[in-house]
Amino acid sequence: MAQQKKKKKAEPVNWTKIGAISIAVLFAAMMALSLLGTGWIGGLRAIQPGDGVVIDYTLYNDDGIPVLTTSDQVMADAERDNIFVYLSGPIQVTAGYAPADDTIAIPHRYAGISPFALFRTEFKAIADSVIGHRERDRITVPFTFEDPDSPLAREMTFDQFKEIGGDIETVQIGELVPLGFADSPTIALDGVEPDVKTRFAYVMAMTDDTITLRYGYSHAVVTIHSVRAVS
Repeated sequence: MAQQKKKKKAEPVNWTKIGAISIAVLFAAMMALSLLGTGWIGGLRAIQPGDGVVIDYTLYNDDGIPVLTTSDQVMADAERDNIFVYLSGPIQVTAGYAPADDTIAIPHRYAGISPFALFRTEFKAIADSVIGHRERDRITVPFTFEDPDSPLAREMTFDQFKEIGGDIETVQIGELVPLGFADSPTIALDGVEPDVKTRFAYVMAMTDDTITLRYGYSHAVVTIHSVRAVS
């Protein structure tokens, strides 16, 4: 008969050793989190007022045409349709924050182009919209603040349109037109140039002697890139 092999006796579990390893791993994890401060909490809970939030965004006019974006893909798609879209980088907002200035300068991603004029009401709508959301959420933010009795549009004579560089012979309904917005008077005083920001209007209507440009927008699509919690 074949000789039976003796079964190897199982070694007892060294619970002291396992406990020491677990404590070491836990300690290392706590050290890593302490280096991050409280910012890492932002990815675990819903955004609260005061949190710092980095966002990507695209603003659209009433015809669904993008006018301001942080997305290279949105810009590339628009360029294929011969539409210029202002390209900025992601921005950080404080959830629920309302800026004091009427217009906020959004810099172009590349130098040499004047900043985009984002209205205070648009900025506030975006900063309010992130509250209650989390990282990677995508939000559609309707711009519902516009007063129907004072729409964001301007009727101009053909001569006035020409003064801002428009070509009345070729312009068409729906075409985007850059407008300048200045915080100070447009007439330079003591050789100081006004701080001019650019905003894109589109041709809303035309008559035999006037043209109406609308510079109000419909909505923004916001993607939450990262969150830093205040507490």
